[in-house]
Amino acid sequence: MKKLTVLFLAILVSSGLYAQLPSFGIKVGATASSVNTSDLRSNYDSDNLLGYQLGAFVRIKSGKLYLQPEVVYNHRSTQLASFEGGNLDFDIGTIDVPLLLGFKLIDTKVFNIRAFVGPEASFATSKDYTYESGFKSDPVTLDDFNDLTWYVQAGVGIDLLFLTFDIRYEKGLSNMIDDYNNEGSLKNNVFVFSLGLKFM
Repeated sequence: MKKLTVLFLAILVSSGLYAQLPSFGIKVGATASSVNTSDLRSNYDSDNLLGYQLGAFVRIKSGKLYLQPEVVYNHRSTQLASFEGGNLDFDIGTIDVPLLLGFKLIDTKVFNIRAFVGPEASFATSKDYTYESGFKSDPVTLDDFNDLTWYVQAGVGIDLLFLTFDIRYEKGLSNMIDDYNNEGSLKNNVFVFSLGLKFM
């Protein structure tokens, strides 16, 4: 009887510890990126262009709360259009490091629904752009792009067994370009749709 009791307690303790162990995972995603034009002095519009991302995450759980640091490669594409005619297409590769605080709204053994928010540091690894006629001169150079930009992320997610799906919005807090063609500063905003695999 004592042996069964000890065995039962050991199972309870080990299962409790296992439930608190961090989850590791990888993910891929599609992005839709645009530029905030409200701060520009002239009339411009921005269209979403599709990009992609891939990365890894760690989820550290404590009850319904969790902390999720990530490292993600992100390819951001967006288009800036002048009302006078002409398009400027941005293609930027970044290494992003979000730190998310999440809460499980629904938590079961099979699935859960989550909400999360947190800051993100974005480090530029590649910068490119193309522009069409319609601009009076080349409006930007590669040196005008900032190497570090800051975002805040917010979103919701669903976990189903080992699968995880997130919908996020990234709001640019700092400038992608400090002064665009003497017209003002440009901040980047991004919608993200990602699918991941959890290994624990």
